[in-house]
Amino acid sequence: MRVGPNQDCFKLGLDIHGVIDSDPVMFSQLAKRVLRSGGEVHIITGAQMTEELKDKLKNEYGMEWTCLFSIADYHKEIGTQITYEDKDNPWMSDELWDETKAEHCRALDIDLHIDDTERYGKYFTTPFLLWKKK
Repeated sequence: MRVGPNQDCFKLGLDIHGVIDSDPVMFSQLAKRVLRSGGEVHIITGAQMTEELKDKLKNEYGMEWTCLFSIADYHKEIGTQITYEDKDNPWMSDELWDETKAEHCRALDIDLHIDDTERYGKYFTTPFLLWKKK
């Protein structure tokens, strides 16, 4: 999904691997507060958005969200050349992969994106919080 449902609210972007899964209790509480205040939570990940992953987010991590976005699924949908080391590891050029989250956040007017991958930051105009849990 490339269009957010509400253009007049706070929009938070969250990565899964290294962010949500590093502190699911804190991030699920944060997401619920944003949603309760009328905001949106966009889970933005590289991983393919499988039913298993959605179930893990909801039932194991207690996450709630407005929109889900997968770099892998998006590029597959638009016809980007993707290769696979195995069925769960899509590969494309690093630059194309790295800039996709930033482009998605810009297109949806995300107010803040939290990610643990520092190299993505150079592509962002959206405020980008680098998450490093000790």
